Amino acid sequence: MALWMQWYNCVKVLRPACSRSATFMWLVLSLVGMSIRTESLGVTSFLRAVGLKESCYPRFLHFFHTPALKLESLTGCWVKLVRVLFKPLMVAEHIILVVDGLKVAKEGRKMPAVKKLHQESGNNSKPQYIWGHSFQVVAMLVQGVFGSVFAVPLVSRIHEGVVFSNRDKRTLIDKMVCLFVFFRY
Repeated sequence: MALWMQWYNCVKVLRPACSRSATFMWLVLSLVGMSIRTESLGVTSFLRAVGLKESCYPRFLHFFHTPALKLESLTGCWVKLVRVLFKPLMVAEHIILVVDGLKVAKEGRKMPAVKKLHQESGNNSKPQYIWGHSFQVVAMLVQGVFGSVFAVPLVSRIHEGVVFSNRDKRTLIDKMVCLFVFFRY
């Protein structure tokens, strides 16, 4: 029980990102589900993990699209929490951030943001193109126990396949640079 109390003390720092208390409770339920699920079946695995009835599925799914959860605010709260929980690896007075791109294959072509992606690989057994999501991720390098170093993800966004405007001519590099707006300390 003590571990869950510590866990909740960390999670309640994310409360300002939710405009309603009900939204915050759905956030807590989804994070609990993410923490204890034993399968990777999306929202269904969250429902099973926290013991909710099947009838809660539409409301749980709605949580991930609600305007009551402000993504930019949630990201800002998460970055602040990471700065408190972990000791960042620093060079002089500068925090070290690492960035990477990740392409994840998806079966369904009608899923939001799924597009045909080129795979650069030296392995010729992989197909040259896949249907999937292309994520860009920023992580902070932190010092662990006994001098180990690991990366804590700060922000991840799908940057290919989502089109908000046909006039947006930004490249993937331009979009990656925009992710750094959260890291002005």
